[in-house]
Amino acid sequence: MREVVTTPLAPASTSPVALGTRGGGMVFVSGQMPRDPGTGLIPADGAEQARLSMQHCMAILQAAGSGPDKVMMAWVYVTDLAVKPAVNAVFRDTFGDRPVARNLVAVSDIGDAALVEISLIALA
Repeated sequence: MREVVTTPLAPASTSPVALGTRGGGMVFVSGQMPRDPGTGLIPADGAEQARLSMQHCMAILQAAGSGPDKVMMAWVYVTDLAVKPAVNAVFRDTFGDRPVARNLVAVSDIGDAALVEISLIALA
C-alpha cells in the first residue's frame, strides 16, 4: 500500500506542498525545487538552491518517519554544472562521510532560474 507523505513547506516544484510516497518499506521523495520557505521564490544563488532543495527533501523524510541515515540514492538535476561544488558541500553537510549513491544529471530545460532539484530514495 502506498501513502503520500506531505509537509507544509512553501511550494516546492509546482506542488503546493513538498511531498513524497511511502510504500514497501521505502520512501520516494519527488524532485524538490529550491523555493525559499519565506518568499516562495527560487533564490538566484546555486548554493542556497542546493541547501533549500535538500532541506525540503529532509522535511519529507522526517514526515515519513525516515531520515538522512536511511537515504540510499539521490538524483540531482542541475541546469549549470558550475553548481556541482555547492551540491557536493550540501551532501557532505547532510550525510557526513557516509557515501550516498548519487546521479548528477545536467539538463537545460527545467525552467527559468531552476538550477538544482533533488530527489531521494530512502528506507522507511
